[in-house]
Formats: sequence, C-alpha cells, structure tokens
Amino acid sequence: MLGLGSIEIVLVFWLCLLAALGCVAYGIINWNKKGKPDATAKVIDIKVEDK
Repeated sequence: MLGLGSIEIVLVFWLCLLAALGCVAYGIINWNKKGKPDATAKVIDIKVEDK
C-alpha cells in the first residue's frame, strides 16, 4: 500500500493525517469563541500616594 511496507505503517500514516485534519477543523470551528476568563488574569490597581 503506497509503498510504505506494512499495514501498520499505512495505518499510522493515515491516522496522523486524520488527526491533523481534525485539529484544523476544531480550530476553524472554535476560531472566535471566547472561553471562560482565566482565574489568574486579574488586574489589580495599586494606588501610589504622592508626597
């Protein structure tokens, strides 16, 4: 099959291609969706007193 040697190698080849296409499809579907805000991304204002 495709000169790849054995069925195991062909299977790995096609699964890698399918995984890459799946990642691209997931990225396109979720392109502009906003998720939950990060818990650690809080802005803290610190006031400095002028002397």
